[in-house]
Amino acid sequence: MASENFNQLLNVFWLRPETALWRYLDIEAMRDFEFIGRSLDFGCGDGLFSFIRAGGEFDPLFDAFQKTANLDRFYEKVDVFDAYDDSYAPLVAKRPDYQISVGFDHKPNLLKKAAGLGLYAETVVGDGNEPLSFEDDSFDTIFSNIVYWLNDPAIAMAELCRILRPGGQLCLMLPNATLPDYSFFNRLFVQTKDPAWSWLDELDRGRLSDNIKQAASDEQWREIFGAAGLKVRRHSNHLSKHIIQAWDIGFRPMFPAFLKAVEAIPVDRLADVKSEWVESLKRFAVPFAATEIHDNPTNAFHCYVLSK
Repeated sequence: MASENFNQLLNVFWLRPETALWRYLDIEAMRDFEFIGRSLDFGCGDGLFSFIRAGGEFDPLFDAFQKTANLDRFYEKVDVFDAYDDSYAPLVAKRPDYQISVGFDHKPNLLKKAAGLGLYAETVVGDGNEPLSFEDDSFDTIFSNIVYWLNDPAIAMAELCRILRPGGQLCLMLPNATLPDYSFFNRLFVQTKDPAWSWLDELDRGRLSDNIKQAASDEQWREIFGAAGLKVRRHSNHLSKHIIQAWDIGFRPMFPAFLKAVEAIPVDRLADVKSEWVESLKRFAVPFAATEIHDNPTNAFHCYVLSK
C-alpha cells in the first residue's frame, strides 16, 4: 500500500510518475529533518514537493500540469512548467501541517504557483548564483535540492552558511559521484562520442549537460562543507542505480503527446480516466519503490543535514 505522500505525488505527477518516485524517495531520505523557527525553502519552484511533504493534500482533479507553455519546444530544453496566469488554481483539499517562512526561487511564474498553496508565509524572487538578500544568521532551518544546479555550489553553500543561525540546520540533496555513470546520455553518448546515440540529447534535455554543475563523493562534499563553515550532522545515500535509470527515461519522451491527449478527454470523463491511470501506476510504482537499496554508498544522491 502506498503512503499518503506517495499517493499524493502519483496523483499530482500522474503523467510523469518517474518524478513522483524520485520525490517520494527524497521525502523518505529527509524524514528526520524538520522545519523549525524561521525557515527557508531555497529553490522551492512551484512548491508542490514541499507542500506534499508538509502533509498537504490536493483534490484528485489537480495536477502539476494545469498550467504549462511552450510544449512545442519541449525537446529544446525549455522549462514548460515556467508559466502562470490567473486561471491557475491548486485545489487544496487539506492544508499543510506547518508553514515555511520563505520560499525562494529565480522564476517568478513558479513562485506565483507556490504562493497559492498556503505553505509559504512569503515568497522571494532571487538568483541563487548571486549574494542573497537575507541578513546574516537569519534562518533556523534551510532546505535545498537545487544547489548543484548553481554555477558554483561552493559559493552557494558559503552564502547558505552565512544566513544560517548558529545551531541551525541545513538539509541538502546533492549528486553522488556515481550519478553521471547512471545517465544513459552520458554513458552511451558523451563518453563514447558515438553518433548513433546522439538522439539521447533530446531525452537528457540538459539535465546532465546543463543543470548538474557538480556531482561528488561524500569526501569531496565534506571538503566543500568544511570550507564553507558547515559541519555534517547526518548523511545518507538514496536513489539506487535501477531507480535513477528508470527515472532517466520514465514517461518523459511522451510527455507532450500525453498532455495533448489528456486535453482531449471530455471534462466529465477526466476524473474516471485519471483515477484508473493512477491506480494502474500504483500496481508497479509501489513495489518498484520498495526495491530501493537504502543508504547504499553507490546510490545516486546524498542527503545531508548540516549545521553551523
